[in-house]
Amino acid sequence: MGMEFCIWGCGKRGKNIYRFMRGKDVCAFIDSNPEFQGSAYQNVPIISFETYLKQYRECIVIVTPYVGAEEIKQCLCQYGVTSLTLNTLPQEISHDGISDLLEIAAGKISEEETVYLYGLNLFSIRLLDFYADRSKYTVKIVPEDGANPQLIERLRTCYGDCIGSLYETGQNRLYLTSDKYDCRKISVKNPIVLYDFLDQVLEYRNPRIAELKNIHQGKRCFIIGTGPSLRIEDLDTLAENNEICISVNGIIRAFQSTAWRPDYYVCQYAYGFNEWKQSLLRDCKIDHMLISDSCFEDTFDPAFIKFHLSMLDVRKDSRSPFFSRDFSCGAYVGGNVMYTCIQLAAYLGCSEMYLYGVDHSYAFGNQNNHFSEDYLSNESGDAYMTAAVVAAEDRDTEAALAYAREVGEKQGFKIFNASRQTKLKTFVRVDFDTLFR
Repeated sequence: MGMEFCIWGCGKRGKNIYRFMRGKDVCAFIDSNPEFQGSAYQNVPIISFETYLKQYRECIVIVTPYVGAEEIKQCLCQYGVTSLTLNTLPQEISHDGISDLLEIAAGKISEEETVYLYGLNLFSIRLLDFYADRSKYTVKIVPEDGANPQLIERLRTCYGDCIGSLYETGQNRLYLTSDKYDCRKISVKNPIVLYDFLDQVLEYRNPRIAELKNIHQGKRCFIIGTGPSLRIEDLDTLAENNEICISVNGIIRAFQSTAWRPDYYVCQYAYGFNEWKQSLLRDCKIDHMLISDSCFEDTFDPAFIKFHLSMLDVRKDSRSPFFSRDFSCGAYVGGNVMYTCIQLAAYLGCSEMYLYGVDHSYAFGNQNNHFSEDYLSNESGDAYMTAAVVAAEDRDTEAALAYAREVGEKQGFKIFNASRQTKLKTFVRVDFDTLFR
């Protein structure tokens, strides 16, 4: 006997969860909006919380809103309702709703007498259910510290002897079901990442990007940032020397002053893209404009080349840092867009990469963070700056760039910093002017 669920929220994330679960064991959606209550999605009723308490109380509630999630969880706790949240789920579940993720995950699991899944979340529970009648070997969930005891008992009721411990894993592999667990505290010999699916999800792959693989094999390129040290005359120099250039974000503000254009333009966050979008379409004439899927809600203009952005990031304490092996499948975040550009340059086959205009001195409240005063409007600029600082604090930019340098040493490409002013010490500094003598 499996578990039954109600999904709190019939918005985008709620529907993604439903898609991932293929509707299996989903009894209802709970939504606080009276306009939705009494209707249905995919023949599943949308109900009020009061109706849930009367008719569906035994169902585990999956809380999908990010805003107010803790308040909802506390409310459910007061009524003795067992719940799950999205904060430990892989992006493929909560954000993308990949319906065949369980089959993909199963392909990453080696058959052993007992398979141990670390972390008690919707992903591990659905894997447990997936294997319940498909496997000759035992599957157990190893709950993290602080896991919900009510949920553990519910699992035992539904699946019997399905709860394991770190002590009993021994020499077995331990499959980590989320990057949110602190891997440093898991003292096992064989931890295996089971939350990275960048290369396995067919929906992520873009054939237009696949055509670019090794197109600049063995050549050098310049990755142009938008810091205050950027000079228009340097862009002219790059144009005169026909250098391969990758640039980002608000670099379009320089186009009124130079004939130079990057060969590749990269933007990965919606808070800037929404303001630059029309100018990119109307004025810029860039051959390859690569925009992450996180920038698009519904509509997509084919003038852009969409790439998948994985939110798996790099931190100093990461046990398994991430660097894209195939940019046609996507890239990993690394604190700022420079890390994405390095992954792209590696995919293009560039053997030398020169960072330029990367001042690495971004500060919240500082209006002099870019080469142009009209880089963004005040409203978008405030959102952009806030998000940039939060990203830099949440994701370790320097750790990511250091890992890029390490990957380069292994794969045979070199990264230099040719910025005229910079606080970034990760890469060897070179004088921009000497590169053209």
